[in-house]
Amino acid sequence: MKIAILGISIECDTFSPILAQKEDLTIYRGNKLIENDLWEVRGMVKRLKESEQITICPLLWVTGLPAGPLERKFYENIKEESLQRIREEGPFDGVLLAMHGAMAVDGLNKSADTDFIVSVRQAIGNEVPLGIEFDLHGNITKEIAEAGTVFGAFRTAPHVDDLDTGYRVADQLIYVIGDRLKPQTYFIKIPIFIPGEKAVTHYSPAKELYQSLYEYDKIPGVLQTILMVGFVWCDAEWTGMSVLVTCKNDLSLAQQISQEIAQRVWNRRKDFSFGMETADVETGIKTASTSSEKPVYLCDSGDNTTAGAAGDLTLVLQHLIKNNAKDAVVTGIYGPETVRKAQKQGEGAVIDLVLGEEHSTLEEKKMKVKALIEEIGEPFYQKGPYPGLEGSWVRLRINDNLVTFHDKRIGICTLEHFEKLGIDPRCHSIYVVKQGYLFPQFEKIAKKNIMLLTPGTSDMNLENLPYKKIPKSIFPFQSDMNWNSEKNE
Repeated sequence: MKIAILGISIECDTFSPILAQKEDLTIYRGNKLIENDLWEVRGMVKRLKESEQITICPLLWVTGLPAGPLERKFYENIKEESLQRIREEGPFDGVLLAMHGAMAVDGLNKSADTDFIVSVRQAIGNEVPLGIEFDLHGNITKEIAEAGTVFGAFRTAPHVDDLDTGYRVADQLIYVIGDRLKPQTYFIKIPIFIPGEKAVTHYSPAKELYQSLYEYDKIPGVLQTILMVGFVWCDAEWTGMSVLVTCKNDLSLAQQISQEIAQRVWNRRKDFSFGMETADVETGIKTASTSSEKPVYLCDSGDNTTAGAAGDLTLVLQHLIKNNAKDAVVTGIYGPETVRKAQKQGEGAVIDLVLGEEHSTLEEKKMKVKALIEEIGEPFYQKGPYPGLEGSWVRLRINDNLVTFHDKRIGICTLEHFEKLGIDPRCHSIYVVKQGYLFPQFEKIAKKNIMLLTPGTSDMNLENLPYKKIPKSIFPFQSDMNWNSEKNE
């Protein structure tokens, strides 16, 4: 049995003006896909390796930190190389795609995930089973549901089940190939539009809704049930929540279960809310500064690089300085000019900076500060959800606070990131990270966690964003609308 693995997994904030270029992503070709314990892919590899009769054909996989839309030429080149590898190394008994579901391409006026998946389907033919893995923050289309054979999506946010999800998809694909099944899938788009931070699976109602999927999976004839939260920082007509159910051969059963799940979600639409503590910047900083529990982690949600924002805003840093905060750590600010300036002056020098001067995504106030250059760092390779080579960086001391600037956008989401930056992630009073919900490794060590409701291209207040393409009839923008899952067509 010969099974190929390929795909593109990236989340794109269409409000960000910074396009994702080739140098912003990591490309894995051939055996590098199966040798590096890669996020999403590793679960697939684990399952395939359990069967001696399976030959794994790792083709091409592209991933990277969430960003603005992909540069068009880069995307087209990657798609063509993927299709060429399929032609050269096929035919296959089955194909696995490790996707995200929220990819956008500059100038491509359709779902980029759909474009890629449909292209792969056309290349392998209609008879070859195709298994597709998604992040639950993907925006799925009917065309994707029609192109795939079996599916899987994360069921946790923050994500801790990528390995299990990839394993499930590969296991389903092997089962379908072995039993020569023709699975039936039913897809429903739910007109609900919420940020993922309102559907954290620690909290109700997402907790119960996602746990219930395991019970639906146990129904005889069901292969997999999927609930997608969607990705709201993508301004597109296909953005939003969705349900997808695949059965062995019974489309009516898939339809029945899809409608039941979708209606349950709709009935709880007003219950989706922030489960974590939230605050405006000023209140959040004052709360953190006076807290007896240390460390306190503050999330700069509007400039969240793990949702595709640029990470170039200094709003939180400026407020910390204005409030005379002490022993704070602010990480992950995208500022290539600041890095170059520090590199030119050298460690130990004191430089003048104008915070807010170097930005591209939001006009913000400017603040003049003096900064001591503590360390100038070289690029380093980072594993985790966004594996790849991080850029050069500098660690500065501004007043009694540590700040890191980077010449490449970065998602500080593991303890190893702090170690590479020469910072202890536990011993300081306040830590500021450019995230929405706090990532799992930090959740474990934070004594207190506050999500700051800051402005930016990943603003949690969706009414602040310049949407032009999303459906007009969608909750919460049309709060009094009626909808029934049985009449969703």
